[in-house]
Amino acid sequence: MKVRAIALTTSALVAVAALAAPASAGDYVGKINLGAGYTWDDYESGGEGFDNNFSSIHGSGSVNVPYNDVVNLQLDVFSAASMDNDGDGAENNYGGSGLGVHLNYRDAQGALGVFGTLGRANDGGTEDEGHVVFAAGLEGQWFCNEWTLRGQVGLLDSDDNAELIQDAGFIDLGADYYASSKLKLSGSVGYMDGATSGTDDPDDVTHWNWVLGAEYLFGKSVPVSTYLEYRGQSTETSDNGGTYAEVDTHAVNVGVRFYFGGSDLQKADRSGAGMTIQDIITRPRNDGISF
Repeated sequence: MKVRAIALTTSALVAVAALAAPASAGDYVGKINLGAGYTWDDYESGGEGFDNNFSSIHGSGSVNVPYNDVVNLQLDVFSAASMDNDGDGAENNYGGSGLGVHLNYRDAQGALGVFGTLGRANDGGTEDEGHVVFAAGLEGQWFCNEWTLRGQVGLLDSDDNAELIQDAGFIDLGADYYASSKLKLSGSVGYMDGATSGTDDPDDVTHWNWVLGAEYLFGKSVPVSTYLEYRGQSTETSDNGGTYAEVDTHAVNVGVRFYFGGSDLQKADRSGAGMTIQDIITRPRNDGISF
């Protein structure tokens, strides 16, 4: 069921692109992403700790709909799900799904705009049906020859659940280097500061995340790329007595991206759906504060 749900979610972007993109959209309308990964979690709380490892699948899609030569609307859908369990069928129920929208002004020097994301994130609990998470803020990109420098700043919030972060401000900074028209190297770092949810006396939560990735596009005749990325996260929960819970997460993901035409990764990003999808699936997790 998880595989089917992700396949339906991402393939829906193909129909969106065909119906929403005007004739002036050009070759670079959007992209579909399908992949798999493996995650290592390391929990520590009150002098105790344990590891939690699981495989996962993920999918996403983005479509760019230009209003005119400089104003663009980008729409996103995304989904992810864990594939393992601890024997009772539901202990590793991580993942979620969501929708995103970006409105920006973009020219030859860069882009500046706003974004919003809404979805449901599972915290890993038994038979968890997911909890509402949303984020919104400002984003921008600066095009400098082979480099694209990018950033997002905003707010993230979730419904009342003890394993998710609420009332958080965040900032993400990243860079893409186009070694050639077919090879892109990427890196980013982000910071979030919020509070525990689902409690009468919230504790402070700080969160760091970082990403390194590489993508290779095969060519115009085969508008498909393959990618490899590493994602790391470190989340600490503290009160007046100091830090009492910490979760370190490391994940390796591989997959393929299907582009709507073109044979140039730089042009696909700068003329198409190149805005970053904000991660509201894994970042709101604050696992370990109550085990």
